[in-house]
Amino acid sequence: MEKRPKVSVIIPVYNVEKYIRQCLESVIHQSLLDIEIIVVNDGSPDKSPGIVREYMEKDQRIYLIEKENGGLSSARNAGMRVASGQMVMFLDSDDYLAKNACEKIYEVYKNTHADVIIYGANLFPENPKPDDWLRKKTDTRDIIYRPFRPAALIKEAGGSPFAWNKAYSARFLHSVKVEFCEKVKYGEDLIFCFQTLPAAKKIQFIRDRLYFYRWCRPDSLMNTVSMEKRRLLEYHIRNLHIITRYWYRKRWLKEWRVSFEVWFLYFILPDIMKFGTRERITFLNQVLCIMKKYHLRSRGLVKGLKYSMEFWNKLRNRKQS
Repeated sequence: MEKRPKVSVIIPVYNVEKYIRQCLESVIHQSLLDIEIIVVNDGSPDKSPGIVREYMEKDQRIYLIEKENGGLSSARNAGMRVASGQMVMFLDSDDYLAKNACEKIYEVYKNTHADVIIYGANLFPENPKPDDWLRKKTDTRDIIYRPFRPAALIKEAGGSPFAWNKAYSARFLHSVKVEFCEKVKYGEDLIFCFQTLPAAKKIQFIRDRLYFYRWCRPDSLMNTVSMEKRRLLEYHIRNLHIITRYWYRKRWLKEWRVSFEVWFLYFILPDIMKFGTRERITFLNQVLCIMKKYHLRSRGLVKGLKYSMEFWNKLRNRKQS
């Protein structure tokens, strides 16, 4: 019987020549030696692939996949398909791991046999100062969910929206047959969380901060999108549709409808309210289409909000004319 590595670390690479050395150094110097390091070159045009090859000469545990550019989801999926470790984790190539990260994850897995292990993160750089929302999301605690409850996704720090703060048992990933959505350019982590965690029989949160997250990077996709509020909201609505459709098909809405609908409204309405009245109405119509299609009962609340906006908009227009 072929021996499997204890942990597979999947690292997508694209235009990260400034950061990839720090990332790889953190992995090859893990306290747990029995790991495989899967680097996926997503058609990077810079020197990143050459740097990876330098490290391959030093460490035989590094395996390089070459592919045409397809985005972060495509690269992660390519890594998942060849991963042979008992546990699978994702590391972004501009971030790095604590030295004991893989050892701690495998130790927890052996003790708990959890399908998913969720851990905390340290944020860097410190200047500019990370926002409070991000600090809260990366400040995990020791708690186990067995079986799954929506609080693990919606209320628990670390439950969503990130994929990089989670390690998945290979057995679990093979059973759920879920991959990252390659058609989505932003928010693919959130979708993956909502498609995988509800299927888990056991989710173990630990307070250990095993990940170092580069939260601010001028050339990152997240930073670029954050400057375009309308485009960001359009992404959110599209992702909300994907998640709701998946939960509907899995019949999870029947079991956890109330919790899901509370999250649904909290997730999208605050962003919609940042726009002017006409744009709000347009976005609310899109949200109502999703709610109607999948029989969400709280759509009456959204309808009332929309109608009140239409009323006040007509009243204002009359006063101006």
